[in-house]
Amino acid sequence: MNKKLIIGTVCLGFILAGCTSNNKSLENNEKSQVSSEKLDQSTTNDSNTKVTESAKLSEIKVTVDEAIKAYEEAYPNTTITSLDLDTSFGSYYYEIQGVDDTTEYEVKINATDKKLTKEREETLDREDQNGVEKENEALDLKKLKSLEEVSKIAQESVGQGEAFEWSLDRELSITYWEVKVRSGNDEVSVKINAQTGEVVEKEIDD
Repeated sequence: MNKKLIIGTVCLGFILAGCTSNNKSLENNEKSQVSSEKLDQSTTNDSNTKVTESAKLSEIKVTVDEAIKAYEEAYPNTTITSLDLDTSFGSYYYEIQGVDDTTEYEVKINATDKKLTKEREETLDREDQNGVEKENEALDLKKLKSLEEVSKIAQESVGQGEAFEWSLDRELSITYWEVKVRSGNDEVSVKINAQTGEVVEKEIDD
């Protein structure tokens, strides 16, 4: 009886040990499967993020020079005073303003197909007429740095992130690009000399 009891106890011990081992194996397999799923999901999310980021510049088919030329063909005897490139209803558009001696003009140009829409014409205030606004606000459009160049400069200045909005403006007789870079939860505005590529100002937007 004692021998049978001992043998039965030993067998029961082996069976329990086997069940424990199988349970641990199942747990390890489940953990491995969960980790693999998380890794796949993370990889997918990273891939989607990269596609979204790289699409910003790639979807802009119309260059700055082409947009300027389209404006000048619509208003040949005017001077450009500002140029913005940002999204409107999910697509990129150039918004260009210009003046002559009496009137301010604004057009919107689709950055994909170069379709031009005349937005408004407005008479200048009396003190801005007769060339005053033109002299004070005219942009220097010679030897402009391209969107790709100023985007790279801005991103390197910030350290990381993606350029998503561009403006060409003038301050104290200097024409500059203002490039907005999205870096994590922050948006940083970087002002860059439009001809030399020198960073003249950088600040985090509120």
